[in-house]
Amino acid sequence: MIFMSFMAYAGNTCYPCLLRFVIWAVCKLTPRNSSTKEALEFMLKHPRRCYTLLFPSRPTWNLFGILFALNFVDILLIIVLDLHNPAVNNLPIGPRIAAAIFQGASSRHTGTASFNFADVNPAVQFSLLVMMYISVFPIAIAVRASNTYEEKSLGMYQPDSDTDENRGASYVLTHMQNQLSFDLWYIFLGIFCIAIAEADKIVDDADPAFAVFPIFFEVVSAYGNVGLSLGHPSNLTSLSGHFSVFSKLVICAMMIRGRHRGLPYQLDRAIMLPNERDNENEGSQHAARSEIAAGDDRKMKRFHTQ
Repeated sequence: MIFMSFMAYAGNTCYPCLLRFVIWAVCKLTPRNSSTKEALEFMLKHPRRCYTLLFPSRPTWNLFGILFALNFVDILLIIVLDLHNPAVNNLPIGPRIAAAIFQGASSRHTGTASFNFADVNPAVQFSLLVMMYISVFPIAIAVRASNTYEEKSLGMYQPDSDTDENRGASYVLTHMQNQLSFDLWYIFLGIFCIAIAEADKIVDDADPAFAVFPIFFEVVSAYGNVGLSLGHPSNLTSLSGHFSVFSKLVICAMMIRGRHRGLPYQLDRAIMLPNERDNENEGSQHAARSEIAAGDDRKMKRFHTQ
């Protein structure tokens, strides 16, 4: 389980950090006069020219610190809040910690569970909901904080006059506020539509698994493309399996919208196909020739007037 947790972190959440660490380690082990070392040093000095998820040193350390803090809090809550819960403390302390680490890793993207979420502490359920929602925030902030390529932007995002990427914590807080105000509308709309479609099941006291919070959990899980669910006691499927067709379509729409959140509006000129680069060179040469011709015309006109 520890190995699977490491693979979950390395393949998704901490992938940019691990990638830069591997490149740095290989660079240190490579002979000084090797051409490979020169290429690796170039990747470390100019990471965004080479790969979208390869960041400079400072954003990478910031990303690692944020991820460590979030996962530490998540694991601590899972262990501490369910100390007297039979659904969790039936495991020995060692496997319980390993299961909590695995659950902290899987709450971002894998959708696997080591506990029955319907039986854990409600605060743990809410913390998992928050972690699912903010799963893309650390990497998204690191991407935008290092969003330069030879004084150009790697992605054209919607301009924001209040956001200054050089102000550290202020930039992070501003980005989170903007992201929250942008995303929550879709989540609330999805919950509202499902609440209307599943109203009869929600008000039915004989089916306590259907309530507003489990639906909230389901929608956020879909929006974050995680896959966790509080489930239903009648079978092993997720709660979405008991939704109506309309509600399932809403869940699908939430998954699609959440998958595409944070994308730039267009790619900039730093990312071009060869034919596009040739067209740009021809355009710049044509503009230069036009300026030269215009300058010659002005000189001729001045000479004529004299």
